[in-house]
Amino acid sequence: MTQQSSANWTEERVIGVLRELAKNEELPAHLVTGTITGADTVETLGIDSIGGVALIDQLETESGIPLPDDFLDFDTTVASITQQMNALA
Repeated sequence: MTQQSSANWTEERVIGVLRELAKNEELPAHLVTGTITGADTVETLGIDSIGGVALIDQLETESGIPLPDDFLDFDTTVASITQQMNALA
């Protein structure tokens, strides 16, 4: 994905980041084409701590803003990632 403005984060944009990382084998392969919804959590998506670091790094790259250390937890949902990104933008 190309770097975009930090504003206007949507669930679709977050899902796009998840799919890109899965294509690059940084997240579980089932995320490339599997169903992902706003209610899915980091845990239910199968993202481990290393994958969480990759996700945070990519979100920081795309948004251009540093994310707090406690940005992700296993019960963080795709919807809450979107909300947090918009709040920090």
